[in-house]
Amino acid sequence: MMGNSIKSILLAVVVALFIPVLAPATADAAKPETSVFVNGAKIKYTQPPITENGTTLVSARETIEGLGLQFSWDKANKRVIGSNGEMTLALTLGAPVGTVNGVSLFLGTPAVERNGRIMVPLRFLLDGLGASMQKKGDTLSITTAAKEKSKFYTGLPLEITNTSVKNLSDQTITVTYEEYKYLYDDKRIYGTTWTIELAPGQKGAFENASAVTGDVLTEEYKKYDYYGRVVKSVTVNDVEQASAGYEYADKMYVGTAFEDSLMAMYDKQIADFKKKMKQELVKNKNIPLKIVSSSVSFNSLNYPDANIRVENLTEKKIISFELSFSCYDAYNDPVNRSFTKSNRFYGVSNNADLAFGESATFVWDLFSYSSTTKISNIKIDKVAFSDGTVWKR
Repeated sequence: MMGNSIKSILLAVVVALFIPVLAPATADAAKPETSVFVNGAKIKYTQPPITENGTTLVSARETIEGLGLQFSWDKANKRVIGSNGEMTLALTLGAPVGTVNGVSLFLGTPAVERNGRIMVPLRFLLDGLGASMQKKGDTLSITTAAKEKSKFYTGLPLEITNTSVKNLSDQTITVTYEEYKYLYDDKRIYGTTWTIELAPGQKGAFENASAVTGDVLTEEYKKYDYYGRVVKSVTVNDVEQASAGYEYADKMYVGTAFEDSLMAMYDKQIADFKKKMKQELVKNKNIPLKIVSSSVSFNSLNYPDANIRVENLTEKKIISFELSFSCYDAYNDPVNRSFTKSNRFYGVSNNADLAFGESATFVWDLFSYSSTTKISNIKIDKVAFSDGTVWKR
């Protein structure tokens, strides 16, 4: 009897000790998911909404269709498009900028893929369409608005994506649009006007269709930052109809807020790139130059050349480097240097001129290793930087 009492007491103590530990875990597991309603109708998600960097991301297809747009997925360009003709929103996976009727908007947090679903920033969809939202607990209630409420509504018979424009009317039209760019030489923002003629139902690509906000382009030997574009008007039978959203977009592109967002995007891209290169440097065992690729080709005299592509993983400019590699023939037998017993080649480049993140292919003549068809065991032995410092293996 005494033994049974002791066992009961011990069991009660063990249960009491475990209850506080288990309770928080159960509470975390039962954390409710965010629910999204559009005009009172709940959107059913396969992948629930998530939050990244303070931004609510929602599954693209269900949300876009819930907002009354047709969803399409451009697999080749990893692009989401939601459109009802008069309003078109486009986002590219991982890109920091999306477009509404062709006008560029910064996202803050780009579209990502989670569990096989493309997740897009909800705020971008709502702002683009002029919709409003109320949040109560874990419930987001969205109220759509008339298309005319959107700042990007054109009132024109056009479907406008980030790369093209389609004529939705039954007449041939001339579309006039502007591209905005910052010219380095003039230190000013310019708008370049373009026109495109479209037959009924025809789609046409914009000039610089593949350009995205922040790209550096060249025009007449001058470099400029590409900002974005906006459709200005449509002309039918010599009668011009202006876009309802042109004036807003025009002011936005030349405003300080757009430039500030662009600078913030550049800063983030630079920070992300530096972080990536630091990781690459560690993977490369802290060797400043990374061997990207190598091959053997044959010159006009039918002698082998070693082609080696390298990448500078450091923030210093590299002006010279030394490397070595082993030479082999088609039978994988060592190819020794003429009159020696070594198949090791030692080379130097004194005009490297590689800035941070830059890569280039360097060529070495293998005249003294004339039977070479392949090279291996490439090693960077020495690197000289523009600040006078030297790295040695």
